[in-house]
Amino acid sequence: MIKHGKSVVVGLSGGLGNQMFQFATGRSLAVRLKVPLIFDLSWFAGQVDRRFALYPFRIEAECCSQNLWLWPSGRAIASRFARRWLPRIMGVPVWREPHFHYAYGFDALKEAVFLEGYWQSERYFREIRSLLKEEFSLREPMPPASIKLIEEINACDAICVHVRRGDYLNNPVAAKLHGTCSVNYYRTGIRELCQGLASPHCFVFSDDPTWVRESMEIDCPMTVVDMNGPNDAHLDLMLMSACDHFLIANSSLSWWGAWLGSHTEKKVIAPERWFLTPDKDTRDLLPESWQRR
Repeated sequence: MIKHGKSVVVGLSGGLGNQMFQFATGRSLAVRLKVPLIFDLSWFAGQVDRRFALYPFRIEAECCSQNLWLWPSGRAIASRFARRWLPRIMGVPVWREPHFHYAYGFDALKEAVFLEGYWQSERYFREIRSLLKEEFSLREPMPPASIKLIEEINACDAICVHVRRGDYLNNPVAAKLHGTCSVNYYRTGIRELCQGLASPHCFVFSDDPTWVRESMEIDCPMTVVDMNGPNDAHLDLMLMSACDHFLIANSSLSWWGAWLGSHTEKKVIAPERWFLTPDKDTRDLLPESWQRR
């Protein structure tokens, strides 16, 4: 049995991309301290459109416990209470993300803690890249349609293009925080990535494929990838990461698709402005080799 006070506990929240940042940071600390990693899933209690999304990946079983914060009766404690008080009750000190950019105090942690935050910088976990690539592989084989598409991706100079609209338009909070990338951003970025490629082909991933087909007129062969539903983001992620080059949205999902890409001459273009609001310092959000446009 894992002793909570001797384990790194990471609070998961948000969608797949956010959960991957949280897991990767927790795993990095757990590896450094040589202790197990535990998930706190209390945030998902009562959530309608968000769920624990890391289950398809090859994460060790001891690293995932959906029953961490349960009464003996099996009823989940209210998420706000659990996230705030139970880490202390279980003997795990809380270390909350102090700001959006990299927190230097992370390197100084000498004991297991409860990690509360988003941790959106590779500086928290780039030293364990090879391990994360192993753990972010799928437990089950991909469906035939995805396997066929990967064969097509491997047969050309594949450019992954991610267009996120959905909640960035329809959810008032997300729209105010993020906003969407312009058509000009995509056209210019695709033109730049196509330069020098013998057989460029854009594979466009979007939560609004109809808009893409109607609005994305580009001078490059294009395939709109719309075979996967909202609960299959892990399949889109694997397809993204199989591409050679990347034009990402201001989205953690396409960030991870690009980060996991393994082409030796990989080029990544990302939006200069990740948030509409000026309160977040994004200096550490993108790896140094990525280009801002």
